[in-house]
Amino acid sequence: MKRQWWQDAIIYQIYLRSFKDSNNDGIGDFKGLISKLDYLSDLGITALWVSPHYESPMDDNGYDISDFFKVSEDYGTLKDVKEFINEAHKKNIKVIFDLVLNHTSDEHEWFKAAKDPVHVDHHKYHDYYIWQKPKYDEAGNRQMPTQWLSWFGGPVWEYNDLTDEYYLHIFSKKMPDLNWRNNDMKRDLKDIAKWWINQGVDGFRVDASNHLEKNWDFPEGHPGYEHFSGLPMHHKYLEDFGIEVFKPNNVMSMGEAGNATKEEALKYCGFDSNEFDMLIHFGHCWADLDFSNQVTPGKWSSGKVNVRHIKSSYDKWFKMLNGNGWNLIYWHNHDQPRVISHYGNDTSYRVQSGKMLAYSLYLMPGTPIIYQGEEIGMVNVDYEKLTDFRDVEVYTEYKNFIQAGATHELAMNTLRNRSRDNARTPFQWDESSYAGFSKVTPWIKVNDNYKSVNLNSQMNDRNSIFETYKELIKMRKAEQLNDGIIEFIDIENEDAFIYINETSNAKFLVISNFREKEITVDLNIVNSGYRNILYNYSERELVNVMKLQPYEALVYKMTK
Repeated sequence: MKRQWWQDAIIYQIYLRSFKDSNNDGIGDFKGLISKLDYLSDLGITALWVSPHYESPMDDNGYDISDFFKVSEDYGTLKDVKEFINEAHKKNIKVIFDLVLNHTSDEHEWFKAAKDPVHVDHHKYHDYYIWQKPKYDEAGNRQMPTQWLSWFGGPVWEYNDLTDEYYLHIFSKKMPDLNWRNNDMKRDLKDIAKWWINQGVDGFRVDASNHLEKNWDFPEGHPGYEHFSGLPMHHKYLEDFGIEVFKPNNVMSMGEAGNATKEEALKYCGFDSNEFDMLIHFGHCWADLDFSNQVTPGKWSSGKVNVRHIKSSYDKWFKMLNGNGWNLIYWHNHDQPRVISHYGNDTSYRVQSGKMLAYSLYLMPGTPIIYQGEEIGMVNVDYEKLTDFRDVEVYTEYKNFIQAGATHELAMNTLRNRSRDNARTPFQWDESSYAGFSKVTPWIKVNDNYKSVNLNSQMNDRNSIFETYKELIKMRKAEQLNDGIIEFIDIENEDAFIYINETSNAKFLVISNFREKEITVDLNIVNSGYRNILYNYSERELVNVMKLQPYEALVYKMTK
Protein backbone atom coordinates (compact mmCIF):
# COMPACT_ATOMS: atom_id res chain seq x y z
CA MET A 1 0.00 0.00 0.00
CA LYS A 2 1.01 3.61 -0.47
CA ARG A 3 2.85 5.06 2.51
CA GLN A 4 0.47 7.08 4.69
CA TRP A 5 1.32 10.03 6.97
CA TRP A 6 0.05 8.26 10.06
CA GLN A 7 2.62 5.47 9.64
CA ASP A 8 5.38 7.99 10.34
CA ALA A 9 3.46 10.08 12.88
CA ILE A 10 4.37 10.96 16.44
CA ILE A 11 0.92 11.46 17.98
CA TYR A 12 0.38 13.50 21.14
CA GLN A 13 -2.93 13.31 22.99
CA ILE A 14 -4.33 16.62 24.22
CA TYR A 15 -6.81 16.58 27.09
CA LEU A 16 -8.00 20.05 26.18
CA ARG A 17 -9.63 20.93 29.48
CA SER A 18 -6.31 20.53 31.29
CA PHE A 19 -3.67 21.60 28.78
CA LYS A 20 -3.48 25.41 28.82
CA ASP A 21 -5.96 28.10 29.90
CA SER A 22 -5.69 31.29 27.82
CA ASN A 23 -8.53 33.41 29.24
CA ASN A 24 -8.10 32.63 32.95
CA ASP A 25 -11.40 30.92 33.61
CA GLY A 26 -9.64 27.84 34.99
CA ILE A 27 -10.36 25.71 31.91
CA GLY A 28 -8.01 24.80 29.08
CA ASP A 29 -9.05 26.01 25.63
CA PHE A 30 -8.10 26.23 21.96
CA LYS A 31 -6.36 29.59 22.34
CA GLY A 32 -4.20 28.02 25.02
CA LEU A 33 -3.43 25.06 22.76
CA ILE A 34 -2.51 27.40 19.90
CA SER A 35 -0.09 29.23 22.21
CA LYS A 36 1.76 25.95 22.83
CA LEU A 37 2.06 24.72 19.25
CA ASP A 38 5.68 25.87 19.09
CA TYR A 39 6.43 23.74 22.14
CA LEU A 40 4.77 20.68 20.61
CA SER A 41 6.53 21.21 17.29
CA ASP A 42 9.89 21.57 19.02
CA LEU A 43 9.24 18.36 20.96
CA GLY A 44 8.87 16.61 17.61
CA ILE A 45 5.13 16.00 17.57
CA THR A 46 3.59 15.56 14.11
CA ALA A 47 -0.07 14.87 14.98
CA LEU A 48 -2.38 16.04 17.77
CA TRP A 49 -5.33 13.99 19.01
CA VAL A 50 -7.64 16.46 20.79
CA SER A 51 -10.27 15.32 23.29
CA PRO A 52 -13.94 16.25 22.60
CA HIS A 53 -14.48 19.98 22.22
CA TYR A 54 -18.16 19.90 21.30
CA GLU A 55 -21.01 21.60 23.15
CA SER A 56 -21.70 19.57 26.27
CA PRO A 57 -23.07 19.80 29.81
CA MET A 58 -19.73 18.21 30.81
CA ASP A 59 -21.11 15.33 32.82
CA ASP A 60 -18.21 13.29 31.41
CA ASN A 61 -15.91 16.14 30.40
CA GLY A 62 -17.22 16.45 26.87
CA TYR A 63 -17.90 12.85 25.90
CA ASP A 64 -21.57 13.68 26.59
CA ILE A 65 -22.26 15.79 23.50
CA SER A 66 -25.35 18.00 23.25
CA ASP A 67 -24.50 19.48 19.83
CA PHE A 68 -21.90 17.98 17.49
CA PHE A 69 -21.77 21.09 15.30
CA LYS A 70 -21.02 23.57 18.08
CA VAL A 71 -17.87 24.20 20.10
CA SER A 72 -18.20 24.27 23.88
CA GLU A 73 -17.96 27.79 25.26
CA ASP A 74 -15.46 26.35 27.74
CA TYR A 75 -13.02 25.80 24.90
CA GLY A 76 -13.67 28.77 22.61
CA THR A 77 -15.42 29.21 19.29
CA LEU A 78 -15.53 27.59 15.88
CA LYS A 79 -13.27 30.40 14.73
CA ASP A 80 -10.72 29.32 17.37
CA VAL A 81 -10.93 25.73 16.16
CA LYS A 82 -10.32 26.76 12.56
CA GLU A 83 -7.39 28.91 13.66
CA PHE A 84 -5.96 25.96 15.57
CA ILE A 85 -6.26 23.67 12.55
CA ASN A 86 -4.64 26.25 10.27
CA GLU A 87 -1.78 27.01 12.67
CA ALA A 88 -1.14 23.31 13.29
CA HIS A 89 -1.02 22.65 9.56
CA LYS A 90 1.48 25.48 9.10
CA LYS A 91 3.78 23.54 11.44
CA ASN A 92 3.14 20.27 9.58
CA ILE A 93 1.11 18.93 12.48
CA LYS A 94 -1.95 16.85 11.60
CA VAL A 95 -5.19 17.27 13.59
CA ILE A 96 -7.18 14.32 14.96
CA PHE A 97 -10.52 14.91 16.71
CA ASP A 98 -12.51 12.57 18.90
CA LEU A 99 -15.63 11.23 17.18
CA VAL A 100 -18.23 9.94 19.65
CA LEU A 101 -20.58 7.53 17.87
CA ASN A 102 -21.96 5.38 20.70
CA HIS A 103 -24.06 7.95 22.58
CA THR A 104 -25.10 11.56 23.01
CA SER A 105 -25.87 13.72 26.02
CA ASP A 106 -29.39 13.47 27.42
CA GLU A 107 -29.46 17.22 26.70
CA HIS A 108 -29.04 16.69 22.95
CA GLU A 109 -32.05 17.81 20.91
CA TRP A 110 -32.44 14.27 19.58
CA PHE A 111 -32.93 12.88 23.07
CA LYS A 112 -35.15 15.72 24.22
CA ALA A 113 -37.52 14.77 21.42
CA ALA A 114 -37.04 11.05 21.94
CA LYS A 115 -38.12 11.09 25.59
CA ASP A 116 -41.14 13.40 25.24
CA PRO A 117 -44.23 12.00 23.47
CA VAL A 118 -45.67 15.48 22.86
CA HIS A 119 -42.50 16.80 21.21
CA VAL A 120 -43.09 17.58 17.54
CA ASP A 121 -40.16 15.34 16.50
CA HIS A 122 -40.78 12.53 18.99
CA HIS A 123 -41.79 10.01 16.33
CA LYS A 124 -38.55 10.58 14.38
CA TYR A 125 -36.06 10.61 17.22
CA HIS A 126 -37.48 8.11 19.71
CA ASP A 127 -35.93 5.27 17.71
CA TYR A 128 -32.53 6.99 17.68
CA TYR A 129 -32.07 5.50 21.17
CA ILE A 130 -32.60 2.13 22.83
CA TRP A 131 -35.74 1.67 24.93
CA GLN A 132 -37.34 -1.16 26.87
CA LYS A 133 -40.53 -1.42 28.87
CA PRO A 134 -40.27 -2.14 32.60
CA LYS A 135 -40.60 -5.58 34.11
CA TYR A 136 -42.71 -6.13 37.23
CA ASP A 137 -42.26 -8.54 40.11
CA GLU A 138 -45.08 -10.54 41.69
CA ALA A 139 -45.86 -7.65 44.03
CA GLY A 140 -46.25 -5.29 41.10
CA ASN A 141 -43.02 -3.38 41.73
CA ARG A 142 -41.34 -1.91 38.66
CA GLN A 143 -38.07 -3.61 37.70
CA MET A 144 -35.32 -2.78 35.24
CA PRO A 145 -35.27 -4.81 32.00
CA THR A 146 -31.96 -6.47 32.99
CA GLN A 147 -29.36 -6.29 35.74
CA TRP A 148 -26.58 -5.20 33.39
CA LEU A 149 -24.01 -2.83 34.88
CA SER A 150 -22.58 0.23 33.15
CA TRP A 151 -18.86 0.82 32.70
CA PHE A 152 -19.23 3.56 35.33
CA GLY A 153 -20.45 1.15 37.99
CA GLY A 154 -24.24 1.65 38.18
CA PRO A 155 -27.14 0.09 36.23
CA VAL A 156 -27.35 0.62 32.46
CA TRP A 157 -31.04 1.52 32.64
CA GLU A 158 -32.69 4.83 33.54
CA TYR A 159 -36.46 5.20 33.79
CA ASN A 160 -38.28 7.82 31.71
CA ASP A 161 -41.75 8.39 33.15
CA LEU A 162 -42.98 10.33 30.11
CA THR A 163 -42.95 7.17 27.98
CA ASP A 164 -43.01 4.58 30.79
CA GLU A 165 -39.78 3.12 29.41
CA TYR A 166 -36.17 2.64 30.37
CA TYR A 167 -33.41 3.91 28.10
CA LEU A 168 -30.04 2.19 27.84
CA HIS A 169 -26.77 3.90 28.82
CA ILE A 170 -23.61 1.84 29.13
CA PHE A 171 -21.78 4.86 30.60
CA SER A 172 -23.34 7.72 32.61
CA LYS A 173 -27.13 8.01 32.83
CA LYS A 174 -26.68 11.37 31.10
CA MET A 175 -25.21 9.58 28.08
CA PRO A 176 -27.98 7.53 26.40
CA ASP A 177 -26.78 5.01 23.85
CA LEU A 178 -27.65 5.45 20.20
CA ASN A 179 -29.54 2.82 18.20
CA TRP A 180 -27.26 1.77 15.35
CA ARG A 181 -30.09 -0.20 13.76
CA ASN A 182 -31.70 3.12 12.80
CA ASN A 183 -30.55 4.20 9.33
CA ASP A 184 -31.59 7.85 9.77
CA MET A 185 -29.47 8.09 12.91
CA LYS A 186 -26.46 6.61 11.13
CA ARG A 187 -26.93 9.06 8.26
CA ASP A 188 -26.95 11.97 10.68
CA LEU A 189 -23.71 10.79 12.31
CA LYS A 190 -22.05 10.48 8.90
CA ASP A 191 -23.09 14.03 8.06
CA ILE A 192 -21.53 15.23 11.32
CA ALA A 193 -18.20 13.57 10.51
CA LYS A 194 -18.21 14.96 6.95
CA TRP A 195 -18.88 18.46 8.27
CA TRP A 196 -15.80 18.33 10.51
CA ILE A 197 -13.73 16.94 7.65
CA ASN A 198 -14.73 20.01 5.70
CA GLN A 199 -13.31 22.15 8.52
CA GLY A 200 -9.89 20.63 7.83
CA VAL A 201 -9.65 17.67 10.24
CA ASP A 202 -7.08 15.05 9.18
CA GLY A 203 -8.35 12.13 11.22
CA PHE A 204 -10.63 10.79 13.94
CA ARG A 205 -10.27 8.68 17.02
CA VAL A 206 -13.59 6.86 17.33
CA ASP A 207 -14.69 6.58 20.95
CA ALA A 208 -16.18 3.34 22.33
CA SER A 209 -16.11 1.87 18.83
CA ASN A 210 -16.66 -1.75 19.89
CA HIS A 211 -19.88 -1.02 21.81
CA LEU A 212 -22.13 0.13 18.96
CA GLU A 213 -24.20 -3.07 18.76
CA LYS A 214 -26.29 -4.44 21.62
CA ASN A 215 -28.00 -7.77 22.23
CA TRP A 216 -31.59 -6.82 21.46
CA ASP A 217 -32.92 -9.97 23.12
CA PHE A 218 -31.83 -8.29 26.39
CA PRO A 219 -31.04 -11.52 28.24
CA GLU A 220 -30.25 -11.40 31.92
CA GLY A 221 -26.61 -10.97 32.89
CA HIS A 222 -24.50 -9.42 35.63
CA PRO A 223 -22.52 -7.39 34.80
CA GLY A 224 -23.60 -8.31 31.28
CA TYR A 225 -20.74 -6.70 29.35
CA GLU A 226 -20.89 -9.48 26.77
CA HIS A 227 -24.29 -8.17 25.69
CA PHE A 228 -23.06 -4.71 24.69
CA SER A 229 -19.38 -5.09 23.89
CA GLY A 230 -17.67 -6.68 20.91
CA LEU A 231 -20.79 -8.08 19.25
CA PRO A 232 -20.14 -9.08 15.59
CA MET A 233 -22.59 -6.61 14.02
CA HIS A 234 -20.53 -3.60 15.14
CA HIS A 235 -17.97 -4.51 12.47
CA LYS A 236 -20.65 -4.05 9.81
CA TYR A 237 -21.53 -0.62 11.20
CA LEU A 238 -17.89 0.46 11.26
CA GLU A 239 -17.17 -0.84 7.78
CA ASP A 240 -20.19 1.00 6.37
CA PHE A 241 -19.05 4.21 8.09
CA GLY A 242 -15.52 3.80 6.78
CA ILE A 243 -16.58 3.16 3.20
CA GLU A 244 -18.88 6.18 3.13
CA VAL A 245 -16.94 8.67 5.28
CA PHE A 246 -13.30 7.85 6.08
CA LYS A 247 -11.99 6.27 2.88
CA PRO A 248 -13.41 8.63 0.22
CA ASN A 249 -12.33 11.68 2.24
CA ASN A 250 -8.81 10.30 2.86
CA VAL A 251 -8.91 10.86 6.62
CA MET A 252 -7.12 8.69 9.14
CA SER A 253 -9.31 6.71 11.52
CA MET A 254 -8.35 4.89 14.68
CA GLY A 255 -10.75 2.97 16.87
CA GLU A 256 -10.47 1.27 20.22
CA ALA A 257 -11.22 -2.27 21.29
CA GLY A 258 -10.21 -4.71 23.97
CA ASN A 259 -9.13 -8.29 23.42
CA ALA A 260 -9.23 -9.47 19.81
CA THR A 261 -8.34 -12.51 17.75
CA LYS A 262 -6.15 -12.10 14.67
CA GLU A 263 -9.28 -12.32 12.50
CA GLU A 264 -10.93 -9.51 14.48
CA ALA A 265 -7.77 -7.40 14.53
CA LEU A 266 -7.54 -7.53 10.75
CA LYS A 267 -11.22 -6.64 10.47
CA TYR A 268 -10.55 -3.56 12.56
CA CYS A 269 -7.31 -2.32 11.05
CA GLY A 270 -5.85 -4.66 8.45
CA PHE A 271 -4.45 -2.96 5.37
CA ASP A 272 -7.50 -4.25 3.48
CA SER A 273 -9.95 -3.16 6.18
CA ASN A 274 -12.56 -0.48 5.59
CA GLU A 275 -13.07 0.11 9.32
CA PHE A 276 -9.95 1.79 10.73
CA ASP A 277 -6.35 2.51 9.86
CA MET A 278 -5.12 1.78 13.39
CA LEU A 279 -6.56 0.38 16.61
CA ILE A 280 -6.03 1.39 20.23
CA HIS A 281 -5.89 -1.89 22.13
CA PHE A 282 -5.85 -2.34 25.89
CA GLY A 283 -4.09 -5.62 26.63
CA HIS A 284 -1.18 -3.95 28.41
CA CYS A 285 -3.21 -1.36 30.34
CA TRP A 286 -4.30 -3.11 33.56
CA ALA A 287 -1.52 -5.62 34.07
CA ASP A 288 -1.55 -5.36 37.86
CA LEU A 289 -5.04 -6.47 38.89
CA ASP A 290 -5.67 -8.31 42.16
CA PHE A 291 -8.49 -10.69 41.27
CA SER A 292 -9.00 -11.72 44.89
CA ASN A 293 -10.08 -8.20 45.88
CA GLN A 294 -13.87 -8.06 46.30
CA VAL A 295 -14.06 -4.72 48.14
CA THR A 296 -12.56 -2.61 45.36
CA PRO A 297 -12.76 -5.09 42.45
CA GLY A 298 -12.01 -4.93 38.75
CA LYS A 299 -9.72 -2.17 37.52
CA TRP A 300 -9.75 -0.66 41.02
CA SER A 301 -7.82 -3.59 42.52
CA SER A 302 -4.08 -3.03 42.56
CA GLY A 303 -1.51 -5.81 42.80
CA LYS A 304 1.94 -6.68 41.49
CA VAL A 305 2.71 -5.56 37.95
CA ASN A 306 2.60 -8.55 35.62
CA VAL A 307 5.52 -7.74 33.33
CA ARG A 308 5.11 -10.95 31.36
CA HIS A 309 1.51 -9.98 30.56
CA ILE A 310 2.56 -6.56 29.22
CA LYS A 311 5.18 -8.12 26.96
CA SER A 312 2.78 -10.82 25.77
CA SER A 313 0.16 -8.24 24.82
CA TYR A 314 2.57 -6.19 22.74
CA ASP A 315 4.03 -9.34 21.20
CA LYS A 316 0.55 -10.61 20.30
CA TRP A 317 -0.43 -7.41 18.49
CA PHE A 318 2.84 -7.12 16.59
CA LYS A 319 2.52 -10.70 15.37
CA MET A 320 -1.14 -10.33 14.42
CA LEU A 321 -0.58 -7.15 12.41
CA ASN A 322 2.94 -7.70 11.07
CA GLY A 323 2.73 -7.25 7.31
CA ASN A 324 -1.07 -7.22 7.44
CA GLY A 325 -1.84 -3.99 9.28
CA TRP A 326 -0.31 -1.13 11.27
CA ASN A 327 0.19 -1.11 15.01
CA LEU A 328 -0.19 1.58 17.68
CA ILE A 329 1.93 1.80 20.83
CA TYR A 330 1.15 3.82 23.94
CA TRP A 331 1.27 3.56 27.72
CA HIS A 332 -1.92 5.29 28.83
CA ASN A 333 -4.57 7.84 27.98
CA HIS A 334 -7.18 10.05 29.68
CA ASP A 335 -8.97 7.04 31.19
CA GLN A 336 -6.06 5.44 33.04
CA PRO A 337 -3.59 6.17 35.85
CA ARG A 338 -0.32 7.94 35.13
CA VAL A 339 2.12 5.31 33.88
CA ILE A 340 4.93 6.14 36.34
CA SER A 341 2.54 5.69 39.26
CA HIS A 342 1.01 2.61 37.64
CA TYR A 343 4.00 0.61 36.40
CA GLY A 344 6.93 2.55 37.83
CA ASN A 345 7.69 4.26 41.12
CA ASP A 346 6.47 7.83 41.67
CA THR A 347 8.44 8.43 44.87
CA SER A 348 12.01 7.11 45.23
CA TYR A 349 12.56 6.27 41.54
CA ARG A 350 10.33 8.68 39.63
CA VAL A 351 13.01 9.80 37.14
CA GLN A 352 14.63 6.38 36.77
CA SER A 353 11.36 4.53 36.27
CA GLY A 354 10.00 7.27 34.02
CA LYS A 355 12.98 6.92 31.70
CA MET A 356 12.84 3.12 31.92
CA LEU A 357 9.21 3.13 30.79
CA ALA A 358 10.04 5.52 27.95
CA TYR A 359 12.91 3.37 26.68
CA SER A 360 10.78 0.23 26.99
CA LEU A 361 7.98 1.58 24.82
CA TYR A 362 9.36 4.15 22.41
CA LEU A 363 12.01 1.95 20.83
CA MET A 364 9.24 -0.38 19.59
CA PRO A 365 7.88 -0.39 16.03
CA GLY A 366 4.46 1.09 15.32
CA THR A 367 2.98 4.58 15.60
CA PRO A 368 3.36 6.01 19.14
CA ILE A 369 0.85 8.04 21.13
CA ILE A 370 2.28 10.18 23.93
CA TYR A 371 -0.20 11.40 26.53
CA GLN A 372 0.15 15.01 27.71
CA GLY A 373 2.38 15.35 30.76
CA GLU A 374 3.92 11.95 30.23
CA GLU A 375 6.98 13.63 28.72
CA ILE A 376 7.72 15.46 31.99
CA GLY A 377 6.96 12.55 34.31
CA MET A 378 3.65 13.69 35.78
CA VAL A 379 2.22 11.29 38.37
CA ASN A 380 -1.07 10.39 40.04
CA VAL A 381 -3.11 12.80 42.15
CA ASP A 382 -2.34 13.43 45.81
CA TYR A 383 -5.88 14.49 46.79
CA GLU A 384 -6.89 14.25 50.44
CA LYS A 385 -10.56 15.18 49.95
CA LEU A 386 -13.19 13.36 47.94
CA THR A 387 -14.48 16.71 46.71
CA ASP A 388 -11.16 17.32 44.92
CA PHE A 389 -12.12 14.67 42.37
CA ARG A 390 -14.18 15.64 39.31
CA ASP A 391 -14.80 12.41 37.42
CA VAL A 392 -18.45 11.28 37.43
CA GLU A 393 -17.25 7.70 37.81
CA VAL A 394 -15.48 8.44 41.11
CA TYR A 395 -18.60 9.22 43.11
CA THR A 396 -20.51 6.12 41.98
CA GLU A 397 -17.57 3.86 42.73
CA TYR A 398 -16.83 5.49 46.09
CA LYS A 399 -20.34 4.53 47.22
CA ASN A 400 -19.83 1.02 45.86
CA PHE A 401 -16.57 0.65 47.82
CA ILE A 402 -18.15 1.79 51.09
CA GLN A 403 -21.14 -0.52 50.60
CA ALA A 404 -18.75 -3.42 49.98
CA GLY A 405 -17.03 -2.78 53.31
CA ALA A 406 -14.18 -0.43 52.46
CA THR A 407 -13.10 2.23 54.92
CA HIS A 408 -12.99 5.85 53.78
CA GLU A 409 -9.19 5.65 53.81
CA LEU A 410 -9.13 2.54 51.61
CA ALA A 411 -11.64 4.05 49.19
CA MET A 412 -9.64 7.27 48.91
CA ASN A 413 -6.37 5.42 48.38
CA THR A 414 -8.00 3.35 45.66
CA LEU A 415 -9.25 6.47 43.88
CA ARG A 416 -5.83 8.10 44.13
CA ASN A 417 -4.27 5.00 42.57
CA ARG A 418 -6.75 4.20 39.82
CA SER A 419 -9.21 6.99 39.00
CA ARG A 420 -9.38 8.67 35.60
CA ASP A 421 -8.74 12.04 37.24
CA ASN A 422 -5.11 10.95 37.65
CA ALA A 423 -4.54 11.69 33.97
CA ARG A 424 -6.64 14.84 33.93
CA THR A 425 -4.88 17.26 36.29
CA PRO A 426 -3.55 20.48 34.71
CA PHE A 427 -0.35 20.28 32.71
CA GLN A 428 2.55 21.44 34.88
CA TRP A 429 4.26 24.11 32.81
CA ASP A 430 6.33 25.87 35.48
CA GLU A 431 6.76 26.75 39.17
CA SER A 432 4.28 29.66 39.20
CA SER A 433 0.81 29.54 40.75
CA TYR A 434 -1.35 26.72 39.41
CA ALA A 435 1.69 25.34 37.58
CA GLY A 436 1.43 27.98 34.85
CA PHE A 437 -1.76 26.38 33.56
CA SER A 438 -3.95 29.32 34.61
CA LYS A 439 -3.86 32.41 36.80
CA VAL A 440 -7.04 31.37 38.63
CA THR A 441 -8.15 28.23 40.43
CA PRO A 442 -8.41 25.47 37.77
CA TRP A 443 -11.47 23.30 37.21
CA ILE A 444 -9.57 20.44 38.87
CA LYS A 445 -6.86 20.72 41.53
CA VAL A 446 -3.23 20.87 40.41
CA ASN A 447 -0.97 18.14 41.75
CA ASP A 448 0.97 19.58 44.72
CA ASN A 449 4.30 18.40 43.28
CA TYR A 450 4.20 20.94 40.43
CA LYS A 451 7.07 23.03 41.85
CA SER A 452 9.46 20.12 41.47
CA VAL A 453 7.81 18.38 38.49
CA ASN A 454 7.28 20.83 35.64
CA LEU A 455 8.39 21.48 32.09
CA ASN A 456 10.35 24.66 32.78
CA SER A 457 12.68 22.93 35.24
CA GLN A 458 13.42 20.11 32.78
CA MET A 459 13.91 21.88 29.45
CA ASN A 460 17.60 22.61 30.00
CA ASP A 461 18.40 19.56 32.09
CA ARG A 462 20.07 16.88 29.99
CA ASN A 463 19.20 14.29 32.64
CA SER A 464 15.47 15.09 32.73
CA ILE A 465 12.59 12.90 31.59
CA PHE A 466 11.64 15.62 29.11
CA GLU A 467 15.03 15.49 27.38
CA THR A 468 14.74 11.70 27.25
CA TYR A 469 11.42 11.98 25.40
CA LYS A 470 12.77 14.60 23.04
CA GLU A 471 15.76 12.42 22.25
CA LEU A 472 13.62 9.32 21.70
CA ILE A 473 11.27 11.16 19.35
CA LYS A 474 14.21 12.40 17.31
CA MET A 475 15.65 8.89 17.23
CA ARG A 476 12.34 7.35 16.11
CA LYS A 477 12.33 9.59 13.06
CA ALA A 478 16.02 9.26 12.19
CA GLU A 479 16.19 5.49 12.63
CA GLN A 480 12.77 4.64 11.16
CA LEU A 481 11.90 2.70 14.28
CA ASN A 482 8.21 2.61 13.31
CA ASP A 483 9.05 0.11 10.55
CA GLY A 484 11.08 -2.38 12.59
CA ILE A 485 10.45 -6.01 13.47
CA ILE A 486 10.33 -6.79 17.18
CA GLU A 487 11.53 -9.93 18.94
CA PHE A 488 11.13 -10.31 22.70
CA ILE A 489 13.94 -12.01 24.60
CA ASP A 490 12.99 -14.29 27.53
CA ILE A 491 9.36 -13.19 27.28
CA GLU A 492 8.39 -15.37 30.26
CA ASN A 493 10.69 -13.41 32.60
CA GLU A 494 8.60 -11.88 35.40
CA ASP A 495 10.87 -8.87 36.04
CA ALA A 496 12.77 -7.94 32.89
CA PHE A 497 11.51 -6.35 29.67
CA ILE A 498 13.93 -7.18 26.86
CA TYR A 499 13.52 -7.01 23.10
CA ILE A 500 15.28 -6.34 19.81
CA ASN A 501 13.78 -3.99 17.23
CA GLU A 502 15.41 -4.74 13.89
CA THR A 503 15.17 -2.05 11.22
CA SER A 504 16.60 -2.04 7.72
CA ASN A 505 19.78 -0.36 8.97
CA ALA A 506 20.32 -1.49 12.56
CA LYS A 507 19.30 -3.59 15.54
CA PHE A 508 18.23 -1.93 18.78
CA LEU A 509 18.42 -3.97 21.97
CA VAL A 510 16.36 -2.70 24.93
CA ILE A 511 16.95 -4.12 28.42
CA SER A 512 14.74 -2.91 31.28
CA ASN A 513 14.16 -3.81 34.92
CA PHE A 514 10.52 -3.22 35.95
CA ARG A 515 11.22 -3.78 39.66
CA GLU A 516 12.44 -1.60 42.53
CA LYS A 517 15.01 -4.26 43.37
CA GLU A 518 18.15 -5.51 41.69
CA ILE A 519 17.65 -8.35 39.23
CA THR A 520 20.00 -10.48 37.14
CA VAL A 521 19.30 -11.25 33.50
CA ASP A 522 20.91 -13.94 31.34
CA LEU A 523 20.81 -12.53 27.83
CA ASN A 524 22.51 -15.24 25.77
CA ILE A 525 23.12 -12.65 23.05
CA VAL A 526 26.30 -12.55 20.99
CA ASN A 527 27.77 -9.06 21.40
CA SER A 528 29.01 -8.45 17.91
CA GLY A 529 29.04 -4.70 17.67
CA TYR A 530 26.36 -3.57 20.10
CA ARG A 531 27.17 -0.23 21.72
CA ASN A 532 25.34 1.40 24.59
CA ILE A 533 23.58 4.54 23.31
CA LEU A 534 21.03 5.26 26.07
CA TYR A 535 20.88 4.56 29.79
CA ASN A 536 19.21 5.91 32.92
CA TYR A 537 22.05 5.17 35.36
CA SER A 538 25.39 4.93 33.57
CA GLU A 539 26.93 3.59 30.39
CA ARG A 540 27.60 -0.16 30.43
CA GLU A 541 29.21 -2.71 28.18
CA LEU A 542 26.90 -5.49 27.02
CA VAL A 543 27.66 -8.86 28.58
CA ASN A 544 25.58 -12.03 28.71
CA VAL A 545 24.85 -11.92 32.43
CA MET A 546 23.93 -8.49 33.72
CA LYS A 547 22.86 -7.28 37.14
CA LEU A 548 20.37 -4.43 36.76
CA GLN A 549 19.73 -1.79 39.41
CA PRO A 550 16.13 -0.83 40.37
CA TYR A 551 14.29 0.35 37.23
CA GLU A 552 17.53 0.38 35.26
CA ALA A 553 17.20 0.55 31.47
CA LEU A 554 19.82 0.23 28.76
CA VAL A 555 19.56 0.66 24.99
CA TYR A 556 22.15 -0.82 22.62
CA LYS A 557 22.55 -0.31 18.89
CA MET A 558 24.26 -2.48 16.33
CA THR A 559 24.60 -1.01 12.84
CA LYS A 560 24.27 -3.51 10.03
